[in-house]
Amino acid sequence: MVVIDNQKIICPKCKNKEIIRFGWQEGKQIYFCKDCKKKFRTNRLKNKTYSPKIITNAITYYNLGNTLNDTVKLINMRFKVKISKSCIHKWIKEFSDICSYWKLRSEIIKKYTIRNKGDVLESFSFNHSGLTYNFMFHKPKLGFMCSRFGSLVNYLTTMKEICPSDFFKEDERCSQLQVDIIIKKEGKYNQACKLADLALRACYKNCERHNFVENFMLINDSSTIACEVPVWFWEKNYDLGICGHIDLLQIRQNKIYILDFKPGASKEKEKKVASQLYFYASGLSFRTKIPLNLFRCAWFDENVYYEFNPMNLNVKIGK
Repeated sequence: MVVIDNQKIICPKCKNKEIIRFGWQEGKQIYFCKDCKKKFRTNRLKNKTYSPKIITNAITYYNLGNTLNDTVKLINMRFKVKISKSCIHKWIKEFSDICSYWKLRSEIIKKYTIRNKGDVLESFSFNHSGLTYNFMFHKPKLGFMCSRFGSLVNYLTTMKEICPSDFFKEDERCSQLQVDIIIKKEGKYNQACKLADLALRACYKNCERHNFVENFMLINDSSTIACEVPVWFWEKNYDLGICGHIDLLQIRQNKIYILDFKPGASKEKEKKVASQLYFYASGLSFRTKIPLNLFRCAWFDENVYYEFNPMNLNVKIGK
């Protein structure tokens, strides 16, 4: 029997618990069911005693402003393990090229008083069209990185008061609209892919994937400032209201990046996803009065990242 994070590994085919480890493949642990003889993979990290869930949570607790000692206590208490401070420190250093927040952490801790998670993250939920969206922004990163975009800071920090819930009940969602867009699709593997890959290794259920990637990037990435950001505006060419929620908002190279996490990104129809992102950028530009040429749009998963400049699109809008 194999146990990870106090959960028994069960065969996905016959639900048997008589599972043994059966080597590694593509960096992932292979398991073998003694009953039905099925081999299957999990997201274990190679050469790691502890699971990705423990490792990613340790990095996250530390980047929320906890000391190493406090991080050790929180991890050991939550997962019923006995991990040393040196072990967690090793993980933080090992994954520092992916979890780049360490570049800002010391300066932010000096400048901001951080006693608990609420001093780092502002969070509240919107119920729009029968779905719950957990909007969050990273308060210290807003102050640290967004001096050039004061109207964006104001937009995010006043969202609870200004967001019109009625607008989201009746109007078209950005993901449901499609315009005639011509886009040159060129994929690459970048930091967003690495963050998504590490985060996804800690997910045991598909339903956890989207939120976990967003939360992990918001806390552990140096450029991500907000997630599930509501945006709404009136599109005169369609003569209707358009609304949606931006998965991830980043500040990089003095530009605002609008990112959409799309599992199976390479299989997405570029016209559909580019339309959605174009409306997000147009809406946020309208709401903040920030020129559209300062925005970039992208969709990604753990394998590939596609980016475009919304100003360079050949867009034909019509009913």
